[in-house]
Amino acid sequence: MRLVLRFDGQDVQEFVLDKQDITIGRASSNDISIDNLAISGHHATVYATASGPELVDMNSTNGTFVNEKKVNRHHLKDGDIINIGKHQIVFFKESPFVTAGSDNQSEATVMMSADFQQQLQQELSKKKQPVRTVQPKRKKSFWDKIKSLFGI
Repeated sequence: MRLVLRFDGQDVQEFVLDKQDITIGRASSNDISIDNLAISGHHATVYATASGPELVDMNSTNGTFVNEKKVNRHHLKDGDIINIGKHQIVFFKESPFVTAGSDNQSEATVMMSADFQQQLQQELSKKKQPVRTVQPKRKKSFWDKIKSLFGI
């Protein structure tokens, strides 16, 4: 399972869900830290449950939305779009590529689900910009903080 962080239609970063709980918020202590004033310090958490991953709003100021509906709790399904502030986080249940047919990677057949094929076609038809590489966090300058404040 993975989460893809997007801003302005651009994929910013991908996170593999390899822990029990994934925290999302503005504070740097979160697993997914998003530096934006519209996002609470500890905005939401994705919990691993017996019935699958569950997104829980942590009493955030501006709320958490899934597929444009405000939620307090939501069991995530493949393709769900989480809106937090001006950012989107897309939940993918599985990796897009599955290998089958051989232990030898050079001979393996790559299979894609029908959903992923459709999504890939849509993404390619958008002719979107290349994915930005996220640089390691650095201390923000005064001007960086001002730009962040105004969403520039």
